[in-house]
Order: sequence, then C-alpha cells, then structure tokens
Amino acid sequence: MAKITKELLLEKGIPKHSKLGQVKKIKLSNLQLKTSDLDPKLFSQLRQLEELDVSGNLLTEIPDNLGLVNLRLLNCADNDMEQITSLNQFKNLEDLNCEDNMYLTICDTYKVMYLLPNLRRFNGKDITSSANHLRFVNSRKLMSLITDFWEKKYKAQVSEPPAVAEIKAVAKDFVKSAIAEVKYGPNSLSDYTKWRVEMIAKEFVASLLKHENQVSSESEGSEDEDEAENTDVLKSSNRRDSQSSVAVSSTRKTRLRPVQDTTKSERQVISGRGEVSQNDTENVSRKSMRIQHGKERLTAPMAKQENKKGNSVAVKKETRTTKRDCSATPIAVSKECIPRKKSKYKESVVLEPLHFLQSHSRDNDPEDLTTQLWACAFEPEIKNSLTPDGGLQSSRTVATCGGDSVCFIDCETGIVLHKYKSIGEEFFSLAWTTLTVMVKDQKRKLNVLAVGGQMGVVKLIHVKVNYCYGKIKAHKRPVSTLCFCPNRETFLFTGSYDKTIILWDIGVPDCDYNFRVSQLLVLKVCSTPLKTSPVPTCPEQYLVAACEGGCFAWDITLTKYEDKRNIVMEFQFPIYNNKNGKSDCCIVDSLAFCNDDLVVENYLVCGDEKGDIWMYELDKFTNEEIESGKKTSPTQILKWPAIEARGEIIEGTLINNVTTDPEFKYLVAVTDKNIIVIWKRT
Repeated sequence: MAKITKELLLEKGIPKHSKLGQVKKIKLSNLQLKTSDLDPKLFSQLRQLEELDVSGNLLTEIPDNLGLVNLRLLNCADNDMEQITSLNQFKNLEDLNCEDNMYLTICDTYKVMYLLPNLRRFNGKDITSSANHLRFVNSRKLMSLITDFWEKKYKAQVSEPPAVAEIKAVAKDFVKSAIAEVKYGPNSLSDYTKWRVEMIAKEFVASLLKHENQVSSESEGSEDEDEAENTDVLKSSNRRDSQSSVAVSSTRKTRLRPVQDTTKSERQVISGRGEVSQNDTENVSRKSMRIQHGKERLTAPMAKQENKKGNSVAVKKETRTTKRDCSATPIAVSKECIPRKKSKYKESVVLEPLHFLQSHSRDNDPEDLTTQLWACAFEPEIKNSLTPDGGLQSSRTVATCGGDSVCFIDCETGIVLHKYKSIGEEFFSLAWTTLTVMVKDQKRKLNVLAVGGQMGVVKLIHVKVNYCYGKIKAHKRPVSTLCFCPNRETFLFTGSYDKTIILWDIGVPDCDYNFRVSQLLVLKVCSTPLKTSPVPTCPEQYLVAACEGGCFAWDITLTKYEDKRNIVMEFQFPIYNNKNGKSDCCIVDSLAFCNDDLVVENYLVCGDEKGDIWMYELDKFTNEEIESGKKTSPTQILKWPAIEARGEIIEGTLINNVTTDPEFKYLVAVTDKNIIVIWKRT
C-alpha cells in the first residue's frame, strides 16, 4: 500500500507542476488506499483540482472536509463504500462514478442525487432531469404529506395560534411520528423517504417556530413595526436597485421588441404600449391579439421620442420575385432609395442592408407579403467542442420564426441553411440553449432550439440535423414567449395566453433522442406574458416578465416547496394621456437587461411601425440622463430601405423583433410582411 505524500500527488497529477495548487487531475487508482490515507490537510492544498480518480481501492467512505472546492469529476468505483452522503462537500461535482460498491443501495444513489445540485452524470448515465425531479417535485410532494400529517395529528394539540413552547413540546414526537407514518414511493426507497421526511419535518417545525417568533415580536408593539415590514418586503428589490436603475419605455402604437447590448452598469430596460386588442379567440392571428393601431406613440424615458403616424402602403399580389435556397426569396432593392432621406442623427455605427428575404411564405408562394414573422435570435457559439458543431460559424447563423416555419439563415450569404415546417402551426416565439451530452465518455455540446406558438406545443429541434426530437404539450392556449435560464441549460420558461408561465426541465437527450421532461413551477400571471427574463445577477431567484397588464416579478427559488407562485413585485410606470385626454393602461411589450454578459457593444436597438431601427448607444448617456425621465433622442436611426418589387415600393412595415450577434457584426429584423432584413456593420 502506497502512502499518500505530496511527492506522490505531484507525480500522479496533471499538469506536471511543483505546486499542488496548480494540479487539475490526479489518478490514484489501484493503490490499496484506505479512508485514513486521504489526509484533509494534504488534499486541501489541491485548490484547482477538477478530476479525482480513487477507483479500485479499499475506501469505505470519503472523509469530510477534503477542501476540493473545484472538484467536477470523482471516480470512486470498485471500493468498499458504505455511505456517500459525505460527498455533500463537493457542491460543484458534475460527474460521479460509484459502480461496484457492493454496500451501496438505490437509496444512497437518491441521497447523493439530492445533495449534489450540479450533478449531471451518475455511473455513466445522464441524471439531470431525474435529479431535478427528485429535488423539486418529489420534495414538494413530501412537504405536502408532512403538512397534512401535522394538520390531522398535531394541530389539535396546540392552541390557535400555537405558542412557541407548545410547538417545542410536540416537535420531537412530531418528527419521530412523521418518519414512521408518512409513506411515499416504492418500498425499495423507504430508507431514502425516511431520510427526507426527517429533514423536511425538522424544516417544518423550524418554520412554525420562526413564524411564531415573528408574531410575538409584532405583538410587542414595536415603534419600528411599519419600517421593518417595508424593509422585509423590499429587501430583495433593494439589493438589485443598488446595482441597477430601471428605464421605462411606453408606446401607444406598436410593439417594440428591444434587443440588448451591454452596458457597464446593469439597468433594466422595459418597452411598453398603451393599447392592445383583448381578443380571446385562439384562432385569430397574433397581431389581432397583441396590436391595435393607435394615433401616436410616446416612448419614455430610455427611448422616449415622439413620432408621427406611420401609414401602411398596400402591395399588389402581382409582385414578382426570384426563388432562393430553401424557398428564401430575396427582394429587389432600389439602390437610389437607400435611405429614403438623410437621418438627422449622428451615426456612430455604420450598418448597410445586406439581404432582404422572404423565407416563411405559405406554400412557398413568392407573392406572400402577409405572413407575420415574430421572433429572431442568433445561434449560440459553441467553443472548445470536439464535434463538427464547433466548426459552425454560429455567431452568423440566425433563427427566425413566423407562419408555419422556422428558418436558420447564414447572415453573410443569405442562404437558408435549414427550414423546419409544421403544417397548421403558427410559431410565435423561439429560444436557444446549448446542452451538454455524453458521447462515448466524452462531453459534447449540442445547440437546441425551442419553438412554440398557436398550438401551445413547444418543439425541440436539434439544429445541426434539422430534426425535431421532442414535443412538450406546455399549455392549452398559444405559447407567447420562451426563455431559457442562463445558468441552467435545461430549464425552460414558457409563457402563454392562458396567463401562466411554467418552468420546465427539458432534460438532456441520449444518443437515441430519449429525454425526460418535468414541470417544476407554475407562475400565475394577471395577463398575457409577452417577454420573460431571469434577473442576471440572480437568475435562479427572480424572473421578470413584460405582460399586457404591466411588468411583474416572481420568486422562482426552487428550494421552496410551493409549486405555484403568485406575483411578488409589480413595477410602477408613468401614466400618459392619449389624444382624448384619457389615460391608458400600461401594456409592457418587452424587456431586456443590460449587462456585460450580452454583447460587446453597449447598444439598445428596437424597431418601429415604419420599418426603422432606433439605436441608442448607452455609453453616451449618464445614469442621471437615463433616470431623469426626459425624452432621449436616439444615437441614430436606420431608415427602412425602399424595397422595390415589380415597380411597387414596400414600406410601412412593422418591425416585430430585432436582434444582433454578440460581436454586433450583423443586425437582423423580422417584420409583419414576411420580410427578413439583414444589416451588416461596415
């Protein structure tokens, strides 16, 4: 048996270095090691260690306090392990192998799945979805059973409300009885169930004591009662407000969907409209559900600028165009008409129109100028991948949706790389995520696009092969918005006209595209959600949504046991009067957070009802200017080029969505006239 020394660790470590603090991988397999050989003082020096292999030894457990805070992979297969709950110390562990440990049971597996929040693989299999279901859905069910057990057996033994002394008197017996009597799941998991029941029952008692202590404090009549209450209510809000300012934009005529570039300070930018059609019929177009033309537009304070009414110009059906790859039809542009007139705003970024495409035409009809396009987003760039996906120039591939199709377009060439169609569907929203899959014991990255629309179904598309590998019946009414959690690649928020937002865990597909979906949360909304975004500084704690009835926030912390959540915060907006002197309700159409994680350039970009792109270079505005509420002129406006088709000029189009690639090399806009506009920075 080899004694573990500093010299042995350096010899077995990778990369080779004279200091333990620089070692990232160590293989200590088949050395006849015992648990006592793993010295915490020595291992705590391995501050950068990410992979540890101690397989084929005589370990009965992993000692506490090894100090391996960056450990991502642990192989302790073929040992004599008797328990693995001590692995709770490795909070960043993603891959664990405990095969061939004869004393470990299925209950030990469930315990470690619950204890390690980032664990993705166990014994060579992906357990992401199963683990999330165990941590959240299973735990909520147990909490419900324990609450019912208290109500039936112990509530009558204490007064109403119960005193702290009464709760303490029955607490021990309550926990003991709950362990013995609360049943859930198969008998093979009874040990795990008792373990979790004990934990949850103790948490339940602690929550009762905390509540009664608060009630007791309030009953003392403290002079600071109101102030303390306000502090508790606003505590989470103030943490964010200390780092960010809120800029609001309201409009009465069109829906502006801003696309966010970075700004050094995190500011929330919200766009809004004053009027919207409240049509509840599912089979009408999304425009009738979302847009009702008004007579003027006011935006404030971030993009606050008055505009005259824009008039739509009818285009005859005889418009003749030329087909292109995958039924994408480029549109002729009259060069002498770009732009229609010289902008009065100083241009700090030069963008030239590169392509005008009709790739969503019904039945591939080149004369289709009525299909509305609703969303666009650039494919995430896959870095350091060993798959062919990594070779794709993903930063210049944009996905667009509208009508019954989703298109993947190369912005440089204007070629439609792939096109996915679903007959009878009308797609309204899309969102990208990059999943980590295991292929022959190697991690691979794979880009997946989620799309949803009229049918209330979310479809998951493996983009590289243009294959829809999964469908989620998310809502009974149309899907209005989709959004992935930035630090949980499988967590998908779906908003719907049924006035709910649901958090799903879509799981990770295996090599046969098998995957498991779990519903984790339901957020109740007072109106239709139109855009959602997790708060960048705490994406697993708060979600903000722009809705037809305003802008709201929810606590989405999954460690809480409620599976249905109400609104915890409402954002207040200035009220503007319309032309008749009447105030309109605030309908918030979109929102985006400005922070350094989004794009290189610090630009806010949005489109209007005339086809123009409004651009605001945020670095040129001080916080005082942004927060003053005064009208702020755009840095520049990209005018809608006069597009000519068979002698007709297409103008007056509504920009439904705008996006840029991370390097701000391309800008893409989608319109209500089946036209995709691609601009290139020169």
